[in-house]
Amino acid sequence: MKKAALAVLSIALATGTHAQVITDTVSTGATYANQVWYSLENDDQGTAAKNNWDLAFDASGFGSTILINSITGTTLWKYPNADTSGWATVDTTGISTWSARWNSDTSWSEGAMGRYADPSNPSDLDWGLYNMTTHIVTGDSLYIIKLANGDFKKLWVQSLTGSVYTFKYANIDGSGLQNATLNKTTYSGKNFGYYSLQSNAAVDREPASANWDLLFSQYTALIPGPYTVTGLLANKGVEIAKFTALADKTTFTAYGTGTFVTPINTIGYDWKTFTGTGYSIKDSTVYFVKTVSGDIWKMIYTGFGGSATGNHIFTKEKLYTETGIAIGNGQKTISIALYPNPANGQDVYVLYSADGAVSVTVSDISGRTVFASNIAAQQGLQQLRIPTQSLLSGIYIVSVATGEARAQQRLVIR
Repeated sequence: MKKAALAVLSIALATGTHAQVITDTVSTGATYANQVWYSLENDDQGTAAKNNWDLAFDASGFGSTILINSITGTTLWKYPNADTSGWATVDTTGISTWSARWNSDTSWSEGAMGRYADPSNPSDLDWGLYNMTTHIVTGDSLYIIKLANGDFKKLWVQSLTGSVYTFKYANIDGSGLQNATLNKTTYSGKNFGYYSLQSNAAVDREPASANWDLLFSQYTALIPGPYTVTGLLANKGVEIAKFTALADKTTFTAYGTGTFVTPINTIGYDWKTFTGTGYSIKDSTVYFVKTVSGDIWKMIYTGFGGSATGNHIFTKEKLYTETGIAIGNGQKTISIALYPNPANGQDVYVLYSADGAVSVTVSDISGRTVFASNIAAQQGLQQLRIPTQSLLSGIYIVSVATGEARAQQRLVIR
């Protein structure tokens, strides 16, 4: 078995994997008419008109937040004059003095109906209260929503029971009442299920979350007040490291010297500057995108077509793949293999080849380091023994890193 692991690693080292710089263009259309979900590995995964929805309901297992489509002019206010008992008498008197509610521009989990919960009350989910015994969310708030077509509606999300949101909406005077439901299971594997209050219908418009990394779209940035911008948002679980003021962004690959962060707007909109006649791209900024699967891509914006085309032009380069081989373009690389894997009460050996000194860590799925070792630079294939007898059963991440590259593999302890 050990010889087999060595053979596999030797083959990987001999064949190698060379990074390829790919130039791609993603178009959201004239006037930024569309949203485009994009996979760095597999390119475009879906396109939908930006204006065919008004509300987006969190479809994840324990999610309850609700987004508004603010990029089309949709605006939301929590009704300040009554709780749900005042449904019949809702009016908009004084609305100009109310504070509007907005989606977070850093997290998909904080929609305009959800991010304003009382932090001192763990049962408060903003639009409703969670019952820890029944696991039902009961709506306790009324909202006024202004749609993109200028219509004002009153809105009451009445409950989230199991996987089903129940809600109703009507004109302010009560006419045009609509009772509706949206079932999370219809959108299984997706971040959100969408609904149009203008057409009184649910909209299935988003690809499966596992199939995309980035969303090319307009969104409302809070800078600090709400302002519509055009840019790039990351999917849940995607992490990004941003480097600026680089002397040579084309050759820079030392993503290990930065910090990968989770705010969805880390790439955002400010990679470009409007010059009065067009857009210039910041010439010293690089993004490294770590996908949910663990791959790391280098991404550089090279052009932007503005509202005439909605074209985003960029290069992408795969620097690391979760197979355990760090990919370089003439840069430092690491290759690793583990034996035995899975392990059951015995030592595990990390077989690696790296240019330079390395640090080896083993972490559990919560991120807690359970083993660490720093090793001086050595030539050729090396071996490190890791005792695992004291580790609980589960999944661990073994990481071998230099200052310029990193390789990881999952280790299963039985």
